Amino acid sequence: MAQTPPVDDCIAGFLDVIALNRVNENLARAATVLAYCDVLEMRLEAAEADGGDPGETVRGALCDLAVTMTGTRRDASVVHDVAERLHRMPLTALRFVTGSFDWSTVVTITSVLHRAGDEAIAAIEYEVCAAGGRMRPQALRNRIWRLWMKADPVGAAAARETAKSEEVGVRIDRTGPGGIASLIAKITDLEAAEADALIVEIVGTVCKRDPRSTGTLRAAGLMALLHGEHSLVCQCDRGDDCPVAGAADDIPPRRGHLLQIVVAVETLLGLSSEPATLADGTPIDPEVVRLVAADAKWQALLTELVEMLKPEQRNSGDDGSNDDGRDSGGPDDGGPDDDGPDDGGPDDGGPDGGGSTCSPDVGGPLAGGGSTCSPDGPAPERPDGRSHSGPGRAGVRSGDVSGSVSGPFGPFSTAPPLSRRVVGMGRVRGAAELPSARLVDAHCCPPVNPILGEESVRDGLVARWLAWIADQPERARGIFPDGHGGESAPSQSAVTYRPGARVVAFVRAAYRTCTFPNCDVPSARCQIDHLVPFDHDDPERGGWTIVTNLQPVCVFHHQAKTSGAWSAVMLAGGAILWSNSVGLRAVSLPDFSIASPLRRHRRHRRHRKSTSAGTSLSPAEPTRWELEYSGCAPPTLEDFRCAATENERRKLAEKRRAYLEHCRVVHARVRYDRTRYDPPPF
Repeated sequence: MAQTPPVDDCIAGFLDVIALNRVNENLARAATVLAYCDVLEMRLEAAEADGGDPGETVRGALCDLAVTMTGTRRDASVVHDVAERLHRMPLTALRFVTGSFDWSTVVTITSVLHRAGDEAIAAIEYEVCAAGGRMRPQALRNRIWRLWMKADPVGAAAARETAKSEEVGVRIDRTGPGGIASLIAKITDLEAAEADALIVEIVGTVCKRDPRSTGTLRAAGLMALLHGEHSLVCQCDRGDDCPVAGAADDIPPRRGHLLQIVVAVETLLGLSSEPATLADGTPIDPEVVRLVAADAKWQALLTELVEMLKPEQRNSGDDGSNDDGRDSGGPDDGGPDDDGPDDGGPDDGGPDGGGSTCSPDVGGPLAGGGSTCSPDGPAPERPDGRSHSGPGRAGVRSGDVSGSVSGPFGPFSTAPPLSRRVVGMGRVRGAAELPSARLVDAHCCPPVNPILGEESVRDGLVARWLAWIADQPERARGIFPDGHGGESAPSQSAVTYRPGARVVAFVRAAYRTCTFPNCDVPSARCQIDHLVPFDHDDPERGGWTIVTNLQPVCVFHHQAKTSGAWSAVMLAGGAILWSNSVGLRAVSLPDFSIASPLRRHRRHRRHRKSTSAGTSLSPAEPTRWELEYSGCAPPTLEDFRCAATENERRKLAEKRRAYLEHCRVVHARVRYDRTRYDPPPF
């Protein structure tokens, strides 16, 4: 009878597997670095033969690596730096390719020693490799510096001075769990010790009964220092008996946040639990947003729901042609009304940046806290006369306007996937009154989407785009290869190189970040790039400055596109296809769909004819409202909801029609004789 092996033997076997996999992982990482070295070497040789710029060649290789690794430029830069520096560190490279050193150890060694001279590296690398086998990154870093300062004190001091100018900086990392971000400051060791001492000092301004943890107190202390405060407010329950009571009484109130938050109107009203988002897509708790919105500037974004266009659908730019612009990406083949972005000069009803705190585009900060948007405004009409508008969205604003895609579809749903498209943008206004917290809490907020699956649909859509283009590579020319967006004649703003504030606002609203694959630079910090280059000699021939020919791109990827290492074209619905000469392709989907090229002309409603007579009412005659409903209030939505029978609803509808006719007649009377309605001069 077989005996069960002891538990310790089983555990030892699994630990052996882990150790073997660690070595295999190190070998795979080393193979990745070696392959990238070959790619970079071949690209540099080709550039040298063609007289190209080595800097642009390296930039293109970094973009290739980032797309292949499905990582950011920062991830690719780490691989590039290690590959470039290992040539001068043969012992470290040997330990790496044999699987002895893991990735973090190699990065630590190369990041410290890459500024050392060849003689210093030859003198201490053996000791460094011996320490690398048993030390983790922080201890290893300190040991390398000690060895270097002993072997070459002058070179080590020069390297530290160089690092102060090249490496010092601050960035935000939002990859932490639970909505927690990291503030990463690269400063010198002495400055770091000083900062730590200041944080410890300000943490000591609360008593020992403060309920917050040490980590929470240190974070609160850092924020207090950033706001110029000298102490923290103790949160113990002893009141005036607290030994530090009153220490923070002389601290002035903190100034408002200069940021932008995008939130749905339903969330503001407490009817939905859909989270709000910052400009780069970071989700914000709805309760926090309602508090911020009460003291903020609001700007309305009117959106409509459109179907996500699949590549195999008709009118998706099969051959990259755009005879009249009807091959565009929208189910209704229509762009925004005449108040949309294509007319967007700087003063055509764009953001109401009356103060000096509003930048030329919507990406600039606004004074005050965030901003949100008002829900009022008519729904845009579709060509068939029906309104197909989603709820308005609010942007608690001080940065970029962005949005989200929503739709009640899931992995097993037959409903078409829907995307939001911005069709209108209001002016910046003061905050409106919101429901009280008690009223919001009394209504249980329903889940945003009971059936999930939005991201699965978007992921499948990208795969279908790539397969559709791979089937016929000429489709990679995009839907508007001439950069005219399907238009036959440009407006004055379309042949002006610098886009107006309204155009920039719509572009930033469609994309939260740089459109290059996996790039996480917020669009508020990106440059606005012409997909088809603008022709300064003949603006009508080159790409026009219109929404369907613009995208936000960070400086690094903008330069990669300008150099020709990568190219970008727009597909239907605002999807951006990035590709290079070796056949790498990637599709970036917008957060808000880009309007289709053809602008719908503004529809003017015809005045209703009188039901009793076949002609329009005369302003001199009394209206039906004055005859039949004098002294009554017009019906409200609440009246319609409370109507118990269909007959009551019909009567309310008839009463509302009479009221609207009365309003039109009153407006006509004002035009004919203003003295009857204008107030006396004071």
